[in-house]
Amino acid sequence: MTEKSRDEASALDAKFEAELSLSPLLEGWALAQDGGWIHAWFFGHPEIEDGTHGHTSRMVEIDAGPNPRWARSENRLYRLGTFYPPAEREIRYWTQKHSGKPVAVGEAPGGTDVEMMITFLRSSGRIRSSKIDRLENAYFNEGKQISSRP
Repeated sequence: MTEKSRDEASALDAKFEAELSLSPLLEGWALAQDGGWIHAWFFGHPEIEDGTHGHTSRMVEIDAGPNPRWARSENRLYRLGTFYPPAEREIRYWTQKHSGKPVAVGEAPGGTDVEMMITFLRSSGRIRSSKIDRLENAYFNEGKQISSRP
């Protein structure tokens, strides 16, 4: 690589990092099953209120690193915040939705203790106990899979 091409690459990297630093943040994000969009809680989006759960427009590119930092949709670049495994994310989604409390920047959707979230969902009476049982079992199985990885 020539010195000029290194300088050009460095300038492109700096431009990208500047754009990324100003991009909306997606917390508790999950890629849709078909990979077409991302579901998340939005922060810093010019058209969506902070703490609102929703989905992006169609995805064009996602950081391929082991801990993805960014994703680009048809409309904009996003910073990717905390990722939760599917069952934990769903528990957090339903807890936050039924608690009626908005999610603030830096807060974990639904709270910090998943077992307390499951207890809350059972006590709310808004979700069938069989669904909560499935979520709880899936959450504990996710934990076992994660802890058994090398």
